[in-house]
Amino acid sequence: MTTFKDLFEAQKAYFGTNVTRSHEWRIEQLDRMGRMLAENEARLQQAVAADFKTARQEYVLETFGSIGEVEYQKSQLKEWMEPTPAPVPRFLAKTGHKAVVYREPYGVTLVIGPFNGPLLLLLRPALTALAAGNTCILKLSAAVPASSALLADLVRQYFDPRAVAAVVGGREETTELLKLPFDFIFFTGSTRTGKVVARAAAENLTPVLLELGGQNPALVDETANIPDAAKKIVWGAMAWADSGVRHRAMRTSTSPSQRLSSPKPRKPCSSSTGRTQRATPTIRESSARERSRDLRRSSIPPKSSPAASPILKPVTSTRRSSIPFHGRTRSWRMRCLAQFCRSSRTRHSMKR
Repeated sequence: MTTFKDLFEAQKAYFGTNVTRSHEWRIEQLDRMGRMLAENEARLQQAVAADFKTARQEYVLETFGSIGEVEYQKSQLKEWMEPTPAPVPRFLAKTGHKAVVYREPYGVTLVIGPFNGPLLLLLRPALTALAAGNTCILKLSAAVPASSALLADLVRQYFDPRAVAAVVGGREETTELLKLPFDFIFFTGSTRTGKVVARAAAENLTPVLLELGGQNPALVDETANIPDAAKKIVWGAMAWADSGVRHRAMRTSTSPSQRLSSPKPRKPCSSSTGRTQRATPTIRESSARERSRDLRRSSIPPKSSPAASPILKPVTSTRRSSIPFHGRTRSWRMRCLAQFCRSSRTRHSMKR
């Protein structure tokens, strides 16, 4: 049985032959991936449907999106491989020096895919790695057995294991893979697991690209069409919802995770004493009241105004305060008050 280390060493030696740097090799790998997806499209969709009880367009997107990514990578590859001029300091440019950026592949890459995107979120990074001239090891999720088993079998049929290999496993297998000194790591998943991957990559100074899951709140304000908003939110949540014990939820970052709405003000009500209670202000009303109160306070001079001091110039109070920004700070007011007190003591001692 081939171990993870044997796969890694075989791909490392294969990359060392420099065969992966050519344009022909990269196109060949992309063509292999395209044929694998096109010739087995129905089987792949059935496998995804067996793992997820979700809307049909979701597992159709898994195959269509991956095939479209293959065509896009092939159309842009030649331009991406061309050297790019880079700017140099003027004194070097005057002497005829030039700078050029050559994009070189990293080497052996590890692509760790999530369970909620068994094809698209796994194959897109793999296609990027192959188009850049890297070899890759695909880590398939054990949480989707039908999709992972079929994909692992197809990878063995269509690819040289020295170029692309697929392994299936859970936490233990991932831990063993992360011990190997890969040249680049792609990871898509949770923030907690992403931290583990980043720490393991730091041990070998391996560059890593993390695509971590996040929140996708649905915002509903007072101007929204409530029936239409409710219908869309429910559809977005139920399209990836877990509808049975045997089926796993295909939860993605585009699924509404929480609902945020502006608070609705309550109408005034009468208390037991007969007095009318004020309605609780909304966030928008409270903010407006605070801004209006601050504006009124800034336009009224303090009791110990700097204008009463013979040392400082008087400040004219208008509707909008003409005091500069630094004049509204506490330290500025304390200095004015201290000068005013000193001048008052001086005038009092002169009268005596």
